[in-house]
Amino acid sequence: MVFYKLVQNNNERMTDAFHKWYAKAVAIGTKNLDDIAEIIQRNCTVKKSDVKAVLTELPEVLKDMLQDSYRVKISGLGSFKMGIKSKGAETVKKFSVSENVTGMHILFLPESETDKSSGKRTKSLLRGVTIGDISTMASKAALDASKENTPEEP
Repeated sequence: MVFYKLVQNNNERMTDAFHKWYAKAVAIGTKNLDDIAEIIQRNCTVKKSDVKAVLTELPEVLKDMLQDSYRVKISGLGSFKMGIKSKGAETVKKFSVSENVTGMHILFLPESETDKSSGKRTKSLLRGVTIGDISTMASKAALDASKENTPEEP
């Protein structure tokens, strides 16, 4: 479940959205390489140490491929490619990397699937997602904690 909290838009320049309430996704924690490797180990026959070794190499290989101008597609996840930020030049001859290129960035395009009947595209990582109010999680956690701390009656 993806949790959200409500936030009010206080940007006066956004006249149509000013003072309206919007849902904002809330992360309830962080998972790291060890967590990923542990789950993969449980789901297949590969040991956690082997999974970690492979996943540790992924960023380096991805970096090398991107810096060699390749788009990198990871099935089930999506595609990565390099992007360039630049200022315009009046002519082709007046363009120079040192003057006009202002930065680099990574572009990520999540993999998507198309429903055959409706033609609707859905990002693979969003398939089956549900949404819940974070305050209900906090309330449930408080209720569970109070039950744990309440002595049972004889």
